Amino acid sequence: MRNKIASLALLFILSFTLTACTIQDLPVIGKFFGGSSGSISGSITVWGLWENPDVMASIIAKYKELHPNVTINYEDRSVLKTLEYRDRIFARAGEDVGADVLLVHNSWLYKLKDNFSPMPAKLMDAKTYSTTFYPVATQSAVFDSKIYGVPFYYDGLVLLYNKDHFLEIGQDDPPTSWAEFESLAKNLRYPKDGSALVRAGAAMGTADNNEHFSDILGLLFAQTDVAIPNDLETKAAADALDYYVSFVKRDMAWDNLMPEANTAFIQGKVSMIIVPTWRILDILKANPNLNFGVAPVPQALPEKPATWATFWMWSVPSSSKNQALAWDFVNFMTSEKQELSLFSDASKVRPFGVPFARVSLAQQLANNLYLSPAVATAPYAKSAELAARSGNNKVTDALRDAVNAVLEDRVDALTALKNFRSGTPQPTD
Repeated sequence: MRNKIASLALLFILSFTLTACTIQDLPVIGKFFGGSSGSISGSITVWGLWENPDVMASIIAKYKELHPNVTINYEDRSVLKTLEYRDRIFARAGEDVGADVLLVHNSWLYKLKDNFSPMPAKLMDAKTYSTTFYPVATQSAVFDSKIYGVPFYYDGLVLLYNKDHFLEIGQDDPPTSWAEFESLAKNLRYPKDGSALVRAGAAMGTADNNEHFSDILGLLFAQTDVAIPNDLETKAAADALDYYVSFVKRDMAWDNLMPEANTAFIQGKVSMIIVPTWRILDILKANPNLNFGVAPVPQALPEKPATWATFWMWSVPSSSKNQALAWDFVNFMTSEKQELSLFSDASKVRPFGVPFARVSLAQQLANNLYLSPAVATAPYAKSAELAARSGNNKVTDALRDAVNAVLEDRVDALTALKNFRSGTPQPTD
């Protein structure tokens, strides 16, 4: 009898060894040993923005292959303006938002975190997060060692320059310093006698016809060690604002009569603009024959580089009835394998996908003419509520007023920034 039992036990063990099964995989009894069969189930709603629905459907299908008992309803909220989308989320924070997974701007989580669910530590802890993603993601989404958002992608500012315009003045390479950038901006404008601009050198100095003016000011603040909001009433901040408007007031390299900066670049009416990489897609679609290059933004101090980031993150509101499933799906979507798959799928329907959020994937974009400049500078990026197209309109509109006040000589830069701080909801650190 003992020999029969021993033989049966041996056969039992060999069956797992030869089939690569574990006891958890057994039907009926497997669930008592932590088996995954049926362990993840339920339904969640995901709110996203802008990404091609087929690309998102592919990610969801891959997740459902692993977890067939899960239902994921993806809702593209791109029909809403960014401000409307933001207001809807903020208005419902602490209540039933209407979704289990939300795409939020990286500048929102500081204010939303008290009504949002942190990522379970078993999926990722704060230490691992800080080495997996760029520092600006940690600054945006990790509070008291709790993770409140995972980046869907990374994006930051880059310099776009018209190569044909550069060739006209014998310039081959893009500028790397602000001094060189300013010199080129003056040299590229046409005409050069101070009369009305036909072609501008650089879209710098205004707020009304440059949608990314607040991003550029954020960049200048970052490069001069101006902490937002604490240092906005300092001489360093005022100097940055004065420098920005000097491209109009002193250099006459741009003015308010030009078309919006992105449109002007598409039409060949300005030689250089500073924008996040997603703008490149608009330009390629509008003018596929435009001969332009992409470069890192100019630096104030090469030995202490800084850039400006603006991107979106997946997060889970506390009102979600299935937070565990919601976070598991977020963790799946933002894995290295799925980032690569997302980029590949998106590149089939447009010139390129979104830049990778994971540091480990940076080398994958090293030879990408459009994205490598942004990813190369990502390790020293900063961000705040000044970000354009983030839905933070009260902040950016107030900053627009400050720029216009200085342009029109109504107040000096320091006073304008003091008025900005006193009259707006404060940007967060």
